[in-house]
Amino acid sequence: MKLGIIGLPGSGKSTVFKALTGGMESPVRKGHREPGLGVVHVDDERLDYLADCHKPQKVTPVQVEFHDIAGITGEGKPGREIGDTVLGHIRTMDALVHCIRYFDSPVLGEPVPLQDFESVEDEMMLSDLSIVEKRIERLEKDIQRGRKELTDELELLKQAGTCLNEGRPLRTSPSVANAEKLKGFAFLTAKPELFLINAGDDKSREDISAIQDKILQRLGHQPDVAIDSLYADAEAEIARLDPEDAQEFLEELQLEEGAKSRIIKKSFELLQLIVFLTAGDKEVRAWPLKKGENAITAAGTIHTDIQKGFIRAEVVSFDDFKETGSTAEAQKSGKYRLEGKEYPVQDGDIIYFRFNV
Repeated sequence: MKLGIIGLPGSGKSTVFKALTGGMESPVRKGHREPGLGVVHVDDERLDYLADCHKPQKVTPVQVEFHDIAGITGEGKPGREIGDTVLGHIRTMDALVHCIRYFDSPVLGEPVPLQDFESVEDEMMLSDLSIVEKRIERLEKDIQRGRKELTDELELLKQAGTCLNEGRPLRTSPSVANAEKLKGFAFLTAKPELFLINAGDDKSREDISAIQDKILQRLGHQPDVAIDSLYADAEAEIARLDPEDAQEFLEELQLEEGAKSRIIKKSFELLQLIVFLTAGDKEVRAWPLKKGENAITAAGTIHTDIQKGFIRAEVVSFDDFKETGSTAEAQKSGKYRLEGKEYPVQDGDIIYFRFNV
């Protein structure tokens, strides 16, 4: 899972990066436009339990990549403030973490979170609209030359253009945002987006909630969006501490857990991801999967050969495994099931795939 941290210059993106990656400094970039990269292992007590049971040679948790992407600075082409290089980095992300400044700055002054929120959202819509308009112009010429097979793509792009011209991100039109013919454009406003209020230590939980409510009002009932907050300066320092000391400081901030855990959980919800597990003597591993996907898709997540040669899935839920104590006991108690290709995988399923290539 690749999450891109975006925002205006001065929004505290690099400090947010440190808070989300356990205190990791954003690496020195090859150029000021190259993103910093932090890879985070997702803590999962279920994985730890299975590792204790199987004593495997290797334990592999789900990994999340946080990309600290350069700020939106106004160096792009006329009418579009996001530079082409930065755009390229943003478009490869699975979801965006939009960092919004809510702290006083000696350079930028008092925060204007709603204005900053709208500025970035408007620029992403303008960027998408520029791509749509150019592609429409090209398609219309090709269709006039007889390429009628492009008609469906043209119609979808016209719908996208209408949506953007009305000031609505493409995610508000799922039939367009999720259209297979448009996937290659990787439109920015079609991506799931987590709005993250980066608050100063002097901002109370009530202050932050008030800003969150105002942003939610602006968002309306958009799908694939979420909102959260953090005290980036404080939480970046807390991320460097051992768990006991960290918990004491988190309680002072009225937080139950650190930024990394909170935001990863929120991102999983935003992307509608679950985790299934594989376990054996060689490796215990957690695998992310889109909620609602079936066993054959889960098999392909591991390896295309398993998907092609799929015979059946042997499944036991983690809770049933823990209750019975072992695979053998789960089988005896009837908790161990044989499932076919269309079985909808559930969060926490432990699966062993039978296949033949």
